[in-house]
Amino acid sequence: MPVDHSDPVECLLKHNEEFTRQIITVLPGIHCAIGYGLANSILIEGNDGNIIVDTLESRESAEDVKKDFDKISSKPVVAIIYTHNHSDHVFGAEVFANETTKVYSHAKTLEILDKTMNLVQPITFQRAARQFGVYLNKETGHINSGIGSLLNYNQTNRRAYLPPTDTFSGRSLELDVAGRKLILYHAPGETDDQIVVHMPNENVLLAADNIYKAFPNIYAIRGTTTRDPIQWIASLDLMRNLRAEYLIPSHTKPMVGKDEIYQTITVYRDAVQFVHDQTIRCINKGLTPDEIIGNQLVQLPKKLNQHPYLQQFYGNVPWTIRAVFDRYLGWFSGKTSDLHKDAPKTHAENLVKFGGGAKEVFAKAQSAFQEEKYRWTLELVEALSLYPEDVNPSEINELHCSTLEKLAAFETSANGRNWYMTKRLEIQGLIHIKPSEKQIIETVSKSSIKKCLQVLPVNFNYQKAEIENLVIFFHFNDTNEKYSVELRNSIVDVQDCWNEQIKPDLAIEIKTERIWKEILVRAKTPMDALDNKDISIKNQQGDDYPEGILQLVQFLLLFAP
Repeated sequence: MPVDHSDPVECLLKHNEEFTRQIITVLPGIHCAIGYGLANSILIEGNDGNIIVDTLESRESAEDVKKDFDKISSKPVVAIIYTHNHSDHVFGAEVFANETTKVYSHAKTLEILDKTMNLVQPITFQRAARQFGVYLNKETGHINSGIGSLLNYNQTNRRAYLPPTDTFSGRSLELDVAGRKLILYHAPGETDDQIVVHMPNENVLLAADNIYKAFPNIYAIRGTTTRDPIQWIASLDLMRNLRAEYLIPSHTKPMVGKDEIYQTITVYRDAVQFVHDQTIRCINKGLTPDEIIGNQLVQLPKKLNQHPYLQQFYGNVPWTIRAVFDRYLGWFSGKTSDLHKDAPKTHAENLVKFGGGAKEVFAKAQSAFQEEKYRWTLELVEALSLYPEDVNPSEINELHCSTLEKLAAFETSANGRNWYMTKRLEIQGLIHIKPSEKQIIETVSKSSIKKCLQVLPVNFNYQKAEIENLVIFFHFNDTNEKYSVELRNSIVDVQDCWNEQIKPDLAIEIKTERIWKEILVRAKTPMDALDNKDISIKNQQGDDYPEGILQLVQFLLLFAP
């Protein structure tokens, strides 16, 4: 049935029907929970235990769905399957598990999680909150999150993540769990570790995030590497050729009917290929992303554009064009002035001065707003925010917020809408997005000591460092792990061994990894740890050197926010 694109807000409101909170029994013993969080959670009943596929984004969401799953079957969960690494699929696992539960995933899942949970957690938390509208509600403009009702993970939510116990790295893994035959296929698409789950006896395919009832996100504005469209297409080909009778995605509602499923997956993969191929055609003509998008050179043909599974509620064509360009050619557009751009404040100052000064530019921004040129208005007010000169900042902020609200009303993608409306609240000073101290502590406590130390280099403030060279050896008594941390050439080099050729400035013995984690999250001071004999320090000569605690404290301060 053709889709009416006339009112983006009405379209998004109607899209809410996909996320009505419910548990759909697809077949006896196979149940899909929708609307409890951003993703679906799937319960598969077995002979002597149950299987959970994807566990939602927080302890709270998982507890919610578990209560209702328990009403269906109270058998113990013998296996959890992560279809991929995204938080809305893995952060509720502990709620379902017991001491014997196995957790299955692709081998790449843990590797990717280590990066996102440790290296870039602060920025991914902030940007994900904007994309998914985590801090929005009905009153502040939230409708949905494109592929789910809401990501239930803000500063108050808790993680219940469990690391995988069983992984595979080949094309597939066959399992017999609680009398259910499962084939896990590596099917990279939205993520490189994506797996789909085929139940051949029931002809059921659990599609993970490789297809949902919205145009796919080849690039997510929360901040991801660009997904490989060719790889995604190949995975969709694998999926459609399984000729499943039942399709259960990890977002939006299940689908029934072999022919309809085959045709829908075909249309979905063809849309990805169309945008990929036509973007490459334009790239080879020397066109930049701005030229391709601005001149509307790549738009979905009518048949694709009107398909219910290709509505641009999540990803969209312009962002896909930029993603494809970036995947093949990187950050440089080919426009010579992009080689070395002015700093944002310098660009803003030049724009404001060229426009006749801040008051004149503000008047032009107001006129642009009245003429409904909202993108141009936004560019002007963003410049004025950096270089207000003699205009009242509160007036700039008011126009800025009004512009964001207008742009949100024209945005079909829930991601884009949520970003506009969340930025509006940030500008108004109503929210400040960052992980809570409790969540930071949770992350550190769940991480290996190796990962905790490997985070040091990317948090090192070299401009504060007064010493140029320093070597510290760490020995954790409970695990007998040894690490060296060397400061040199304004970098921090972490190695999981000691170089016996080097005499360290400090050699630190630590009773347990937990003590060091407490020091890292400031739950315990190094001085307290020394006084309690939880740590001991020696100098280059191997003598006890309690005075070295001051040097250790100074070193740790180089990693403070």
